[in-house]
Amino acid sequence: MNERIGVRAHDLFASGTPEELAKTIQEAGFSFIQLVFKKALKDPEFTPDYAKRVAKALSDRSISVAMLGAYFNPVHSDPSVVSSGIALFKKNLEIASAFPGNPPVGSETGSFNDSPWIYHPRNRTEEGYQQTKAVFADLAAHAESLGADIAIESAYGHVICDVDRHVRLLEELHSDHVYATVDLFNLLCPENFEKRDEIFEDALRRLRGKVRIIHIKDGLVRDGKLIQANPGEGEFHYEAMMASVKAHAPDAILVFEGVKAPAISASKRLIINALSKN
Repeated sequence: MNERIGVRAHDLFASGTPEELAKTIQEAGFSFIQLVFKKALKDPEFTPDYAKRVAKALSDRSISVAMLGAYFNPVHSDPSVVSSGIALFKKNLEIASAFPGNPPVGSETGSFNDSPWIYHPRNRTEEGYQQTKAVFADLAAHAESLGADIAIESAYGHVICDVDRHVRLLEELHSDHVYATVDLFNLLCPENFEKRDEIFEDALRRLRGKVRIIHIKDGLVRDGKLIQANPGEGEFHYEAMMASVKAHAPDAILVFEGVKAPAISASKRLIINALSKN
């Protein structure tokens, strides 16, 4: 039974020392985190020595890094923004080996809308796909040279907008160092919300063997809009979702994303209970 449950670090703690971060996560009862250096740590350095300090602070409290977050927009209209994002991603790849288990470095695939990353007609074009693929092919090559891994996340409003494109991208990158993050909420829109269980199962089944991270959140549709909610406060079917996890991605780490401290304990109990019934 998968009880590999984690939390996005900066949802519980922001801008402190590695030791303070580790203490907060341990007190919250988690053994895995998704870590974004610039959001969770004060004045972080992307150096081997600093990464080793972070790794030690976490391991001293039996906490592992599930993924290093380095999200950026690979199709932003400003080339300097893309270049900065690629550079930061590569810095994360270069320190990933400091952490036990060699966690992947992850990103979504952005939007031609620039910011926020929402639907834009060009996102669905072959041009957009190829532009995104070229960026991640470069990152995959860099990861391979370091023995590091990357994790790519799809989202309805982004260039890699659905399971079909997600599968295609991983197949065409053809790398043992490229993995997937699956986030059901991000794959939904008001029009496909009723098919949420089918979409989740399809994603895990077709990406089987590649799913390293599964983001946990909840959602509902109100007044024609998709709204994110804390687990248990929306309309997701967690027992069905955890059955799909057990069947297709039993080794994935389940990471709460966007769930803040007041709701995190109840959210964790909900997922553990859903897992226990599978």
